[in-house]
Amino acid sequence: MTVNRRKKPAAVNPIKIGQSLGAVLALQGCYRAMPLMHGSQGCSAFPKALLTRHFREPIAVQTSALQEMDVIFDANRNLEEAMNLVLSKHRPDIIGIIGTELTDVAGVDYQSMLKSYKRERKLRGGLAFSVVLPDFRGSLESGFSATVESMIDEMIQQVGHRGSRSVNTRQITLLPGSFLTPADVMELKEMISSFGFEVIALPDISTSLSGHLLTGFSPLTRGGVPLDSMLQSLQSGLTIAIGGSMERPARRLHNALGTPYKVFTRAMGLKASDDLLHFLHQISGEPVPMRYCWQRENLLDSMLDAHFQFAGMSALAALEPDHLFSVSGWLEELGVEQKALIASYETPLIAGMECGVWVGDLDDAEVLGKGADLWISNSHGIAGAQRIDAAFMPAGFPVWNELGAYMSVSVGYRGAMEWSNKAGNLLMQREAGHREGSVCHR
Repeated sequence: MTVNRRKKPAAVNPIKIGQSLGAVLALQGCYRAMPLMHGSQGCSAFPKALLTRHFREPIAVQTSALQEMDVIFDANRNLEEAMNLVLSKHRPDIIGIIGTELTDVAGVDYQSMLKSYKRERKLRGGLAFSVVLPDFRGSLESGFSATVESMIDEMIQQVGHRGSRSVNTRQITLLPGSFLTPADVMELKEMISSFGFEVIALPDISTSLSGHLLTGFSPLTRGGVPLDSMLQSLQSGLTIAIGGSMERPARRLHNALGTPYKVFTRAMGLKASDDLLHFLHQISGEPVPMRYCWQRENLLDSMLDAHFQFAGMSALAALEPDHLFSVSGWLEELGVEQKALIASYETPLIAGMECGVWVGDLDDAEVLGKGADLWISNSHGIAGAQRIDAAFMPAGFPVWNELGAYMSVSVGYRGAMEWSNKAGNLLMQREAGHREGSVCHR
């Protein structure tokens, strides 16, 4: 179906998040990495504040701190000074230079600048790459995907193309989408490894933003996939991508190295989990572990238990495109009417959905979803949900109104069961509130 847009002169309470934040998030899943944003100080302060508020963890990010005159005369000078400082003081294994709209409009040639910088200073070992992510295109999801693709490009240049590597058929590279929580990535790694595969997630936020205790201070990322494991992932016999946005990085590995790939546009809900486990069973020849058989029974029972809470109910969801597609499939399995689906920007995945999708903001969600019983969006949608009297279920990014949101699971049978129970409980509380409000106390 066609993707719709409401005609209005401005975005009100937007759900769209700058691409550069997606890039910073991707680099948080790499060990001893430093995102270096080439732009004004505000370009780095915004992602750092939102990520810290969501994950409640220290977030590594540096900036070239451009001002107006720097952009006019020589923006590269600030970038070189920032790189000199980062390399001499922190010695990161990975540097990701993130170009913002300020330097993109100014016409900075990142590729040439980085090549000459590496040549002049004879940089060896480590990984340094650049990606240009202006905020007037895409959103968090596209920034995350483009960063992973640029990271893979640089890795391929370091180790060479096909023919110069040995393939490990029992190793799988997992490319998790930006909408997955650290707990989701951990759940997917466990599902794949339970069939006898070694899994390397790229990036791996499950070991960096999962709420583990940290001692001391480090300006670099702590946790995540180390550089040697990242390079080892190029020897994988298969790539599994979760989310339509991760197909481009998977295809890049296929085109350069011949690595076959499989894209799962969703991993949430009964059918999506069945498809993933059936695929793993086919390629491994191993039986499905008994715990997943039990989890499937648990999910079916919880769906049956929650039937009376979901019957006749409607929902609206305002999320990033891949996440929206995944949640829409889960709602369909529960038999919930989808009152409105709002995405941050248009992608081929949501353009091909059978139900109508709108590209807009949380104000559009409020107008289009009027009368909905359940509201699913990030925490900026709380006020809108209250105004239309819908039960509010926080999801996506950022979630700052509840603890442990980053450790909630949505993938697999266990994730679908957790979401079904949570949504059912919210609807029950809403119904109880309505009954209590209708009682006349004398």
